[in-house]
Amino acid sequence: MWIGSIRLIAQTKNAPNAGTDSLVQARILRDGHELRLLNLDYPTEDDLEAGAIRNYDYMGPTKLPRRNDKTPELPPGVGQIPMPYPGYGFEFSNGMSRHLQIQLRIRGDDMWIKDNVDLYVRFIRQRATSFDTLAWIEDPDWSYIASWGRDVAMSTDAREGVTTWTLNLS
Repeated sequence: MWIGSIRLIAQTKNAPNAGTDSLVQARILRDGHELRLLNLDYPTEDDLEAGAIRNYDYMGPTKLPRRNDKTPELPPGVGQIPMPYPGYGFEFSNGMSRHLQIQLRIRGDDMWIKDNVDLYVRFIRQRATSFDTLAWIEDPDWSYIASWGRDVAMSTDAREGVTTWTLNLS
């Protein structure tokens, strides 16, 4: 199974002092190994303010470069039609359940209270493009995967909250 796009919907608790100006990041992990570090940040907005709900979309080869799991890489100079893997995305050979984790980390002492995080993905699959040709094509629609709704106070100031919080896909 290949993931070509990730959408994280982050909701900040609607309470005084729940919003933050500190950077919050999401580490995408497969079996405990980092695949990619993503910023939950729109540089031109105060996006994690109290009560705010924001979509963070990460798509394509610059945001999700190919990270094979169990499919071996072809040797340099060797091609295959169709390729045994797409040009980008994250492979989860054994599915995402119990293998995918998202570790949230706050990078400052301005507390953020996470209210909810939703995960959506777009899968990449081999599809027939003609009667004798297969190609890797990303789904046009988002697939809902999971929600994590527990309120968690996060800050690098230990008196205010935890620095990291791991979201496990069970």
